[in-house]
Amino acid sequence: MFGFPSAEDQKKPHLYSDDGSPWGVFDNPYNIPNLKADFVPLNSPAPTGPWRAVEYPSSVFARESFVDEMAQATAQDPLELRLELLKPGNVLVLGDQHINRQRLMDVLQAAADRGDWTKPLAHTPERLLGRGIACNVYDADCYVAQVVEVSVGRDKQDIRVHRAVCAVDCGLAINPLGVEGQMESGFTWGLSAALLGKIDFKNGGAVQSSYLDFPVICMNQAPVFETVIVHSDNPPGGIGETAVPPVAPAVANAVFAATGKRVRRVPLQPELVRL
Repeated sequence: MFGFPSAEDQKKPHLYSDDGSPWGVFDNPYNIPNLKADFVPLNSPAPTGPWRAVEYPSSVFARESFVDEMAQATAQDPLELRLELLKPGNVLVLGDQHINRQRLMDVLQAAADRGDWTKPLAHTPERLLGRGIACNVYDADCYVAQVVEVSVGRDKQDIRVHRAVCAVDCGLAINPLGVEGQMESGFTWGLSAALLGKIDFKNGGAVQSSYLDFPVICMNQAPVFETVIVHSDNPPGGIGETAVPPVAPAVANAVFAATGKRVRRVPLQPELVRL
């Protein structure tokens, strides 16, 4: 059993797995007093390999999409609801992890400011436009938030990501160009998974066998990308996988902003939008 415990329960090590699983649920940064997270490891019938960001992408997709749904249900701005759930910006202690909510609030605000969060987007006769936001804390030492702009075709309902702003606090950025490279590559990798990452199985085997039938994001599909490095005097944190987890929920939330339709499965297939 893994929970979001009281201060007294935090001292009980049996509440936590050795590696903090399930990532993105166990270390949910929001002030939600009644939250319980369980997981049961299962052996996959198909061979699997490492995924960039490991457990985070699926759980962060569910969490950050649901936060947006809560914002819709309560008629609140998705950014403002996240900031409200992180107040007063205190440090959340979960076992050995210390999550600084103020650092997450800062990257959310930085991404929103640079990403023109409050600036309206105008639909065109051919396409519906919208913005989405999502955030995550990676292993308690790297904080990231993303704002994306997408459009959805009115006819064939294809999803295009036109712009992405990624704000990151990874502690002291010793090599800013390296941070930018990891953010851009991580986002692109996550976008491939969010829009195209689908494997089919037939007769006990995978149908796709190479990049000829398993597409990834190409240069002409890549958005205009901008990294905002938030100044920090904290020790350097890991940066290689940080950008991946918020990508799918940010895009899905932008699709909702554009169309009013929720997509709760990845990859975000256009037919799931159903305009």
